[in-house]
Amino acid sequence: FIETWSDELSYQKVSTLLIQMTGSEVLSASGVQSYLSCKAERISKEWLSESCTGIASISVVPDIKVYDTAAAEVILFMDDVGVKAQKPHKKVERAESDAKRLNTTVVLVESATKQYHCATSGIDKTGKTIYSIERAIIDKVNGLHDVSAPLPIVAVTDGARSIRLTLESIFGLTVCIILDWYHLQLKVKTLMSMIACTRADKELYINDLKRLLWAGDVASALIYLEGMERVRNTIKHQELYKYLEKHQKEIINYGLRQAANKTIGSGRGEKANDIVVAHRQKKKGMAWSRPGSSALAIIKTNRINPKLAV
Repeated sequence: FIETWSDELSYQKVSTLLIQMTGSEVLSASGVQSYLSCKAERISKEWLSESCTGIASISVVPDIKVYDTAAAEVILFMDDVGVKAQKPHKKVERAESDAKRLNTTVVLVESATKQYHCATSGIDKTGKTIYSIERAIIDKVNGLHDVSAPLPIVAVTDGARSIRLTLESIFGLTVCIILDWYHLQLKVKTLMSMIACTRADKELYINDLKRLLWAGDVASALIYLEGMERVRNTIKHQELYKYLEKHQKEIINYGLRQAANKTIGSGRGEKANDIVVAHRQKKKGMAWSRPGSSALAIIKTNRINPKLAV
């Protein structure tokens, strides 16, 4: 009851609802929060105790035919969801990375039956990580697939460096990572708004670049950027150039892959982010501590597996 309603209501409202249901003060708001922290720690320790610790990495199929309709794939979505952090308190130690925003990594792994299972890291009551996201991914993949042979892992991400490094640490440098189309075109649109001198120029540049990138022609897109004569912000112009150059290996022929009826976007992963974190934690005026934010994400992940349908 507490877990269900804490995913929808404030701890104070959950406490009030308990009083209405039972006729007595079962738990105060702080008691509800303490209960959730303890439950999250218990779940995290269960994940840790069930972990396949003998597996340090998982082999993947190199050179996956991403445009072949018949080629098998195991789709993996991975993203960091940020929420506003509470103001620092002198009695609470906080990691520097948690100063303004708290990021929770949410992963979706496709099973052999085409269902998706969610994974996240685990913590103790203080918010310290005791079950890493790397371990969570390894355990989830191992639980859903036979890892004795290389797997055709295809990771669809927003291109964040931290995500790429995590995936490479688990699956090796040959893991297939696709920069999802939504984030790619959003990056082009956002930066071009600061690069183009006029609205007409902006629309022209965006359409031309999207046409080239949809076909996976990064080389021509870079040449196009170099040839732009009217540039309002040279710093942002260079930023876009470096972005495309850096993600060149992750930018594919999206049109060809879509024609093969294969995933080009991270919509399913974004939906999981909303279910696990954003729906509860990104409402107006909310701010979170690391133990509080992670606890809700862990409990939600535990409750929706293995029946996640997004």
